[in-house]
Amino acid sequence: MKVILLRDVAKIGKRYEVVNVPDGFALNKLIPKGDAQAATPDNLKRVTNMRAKGALDKAAELSSIKAMVDSLAETPLEVPMQANEQGHLFKSVHAEDVAAAALARGVRLPKETVSVAAPIKTTGAHEVTVKSQGQTFTLSINVIAK
Repeated sequence: MKVILLRDVAKIGKRYEVVNVPDGFALNKLIPKGDAQAATPDNLKRVTNMRAKGALDKAAELSSIKAMVDSLAETPLEVPMQANEQGHLFKSVHAEDVAAAALARGVRLPKETVSVAAPIKTTGAHEVTVKSQGQTFTLSINVIAK
C-alpha cells in the first residue's frame, strides 16, 4: 500500500515521502498513529504544496537554530530544575526541558531536534546535541536550581 508519511519514521522514510509499505503495517500502525495517510490523488496534490511550504519552514528553522547556537556560545542556556541542597535534581533533564528553556529565551526549538546523550541529574554546565536537517550542533546548557 502506498502511503504519505506525515512524520519521519525510522527505517521507513522521511516526512512527506511517498513509500510503499505492507497493507497491515499501514492500516494497523502508521495510519492510526497519525504517522501516515493513504496516497490518494488529492492527498498527493496536497503533499506537493506542503513540501514546498515545508522546505521554507525547514530553512527558517535551520537558520533559527544556527543563530541560537551562535548566541549561546557566549552565554549558555539556563534550564531551571528542582534540586536539593547538594545540587542533585529531583528529575533528570529531558529534551522537553531544554526546548522550554529555549522558548523562554525567545527561540522556538522543537523537542524532536534536541538529544540528551546521558541523563543529566546534577546542576551545573552540561552539553546537549541539536540535530536539524542532517546538521548537528552542540549546545551548552547550565542547569540551575529553582
